[in-house]
Amino acid sequence: MHISLVIPTFNRSRLLPETIPALANLQTGKDVTYEVIFVSNGSTDGSDALLEEAVRQFPAQLRYFRIQPTGGPSAPRNVGIRAARGDVVVIMDDDVLPDADLVRRYAEFHTMYPEQHHAATGEVYIPARLLGDPMSHFHTFPYDELRKLDRLTGLHFWTCNVSVKRQFMLDAGMFDEEFLYHEDMLCGHRLASNGMHLHFWPAARGQHLHQMTAAGLSSKALFVGRWLYRFLERVPDQAAKERMGVLSADLRTSVLLRRILGRIAFRTVDNPLTTAVLRLLGAERSTRSAITDFYYTL
Repeated sequence: MHISLVIPTFNRSRLLPETIPALANLQTGKDVTYEVIFVSNGSTDGSDALLEEAVRQFPAQLRYFRIQPTGGPSAPRNVGIRAARGDVVVIMDDDVLPDADLVRRYAEFHTMYPEQHHAATGEVYIPARLLGDPMSHFHTFPYDELRKLDRLTGLHFWTCNVSVKRQFMLDAGMFDEEFLYHEDMLCGHRLASNGMHLHFWPAARGQHLHQMTAAGLSSKALFVGRWLYRFLERVPDQAAKERMGVLSADLRTSVLLRRILGRIAFRTVDNPLTTAVLRLLGAERSTRSAITDFYYTL
């Protein structure tokens, strides 16, 4: 089995020196090989030079492509998937540091489920050194929810760490290059509509070395919100609305009432006085706490 890791990347010169050696030295197993395909989305910070050197240093494991900037990961992912030599593709974000056995764990999954329509969502976790960062509040995935499900939905096709058969991806649906965010769930919805059986496979893990800063939080929230609106225009089903926390008249009555009460409570406390009090209590400190979580959520 040959496995292709596809990683779109943009301006990660600070992270690549840490992730490249790990990606080039992953464990495999009997009859398992792998390659890593980086696709630079118009990087301007020296990332391309690092990737070119990495390909020279690890020619058997690493490949590299560069495209013009597109503003989102869909196009570079599609480039990488089309160029992949493996029957199995693992799609990862460029701020994920894989555990050494990630390829071997995905090989075990695809050996157990060889049919084309079987795919797996792996797990990412925040390493201990970043748990105290207040921004880690926004990088926690609801994996406990997934552990209860026998079959995941397209809404759980999280491309920070997910694996799918390459031919099924090519046949059933690639990434929509017009979408700059929530493109993974949109792709997952299309794959599920074509019969994908998505499993949760927590054995395939990686560290999430997130790079979000408080300064960029507001603009990121607005960006995500705009693309959530576009996503729900394309996928207007109730499950998506409930999963994404939106307020809509067609929600179940109990969910709608909880959501209305939550909005009222939020608007009540979202004011300059509350913000001032939270700052006095240390909301802008560099160490995460319940106070920082509340402050940055507001």
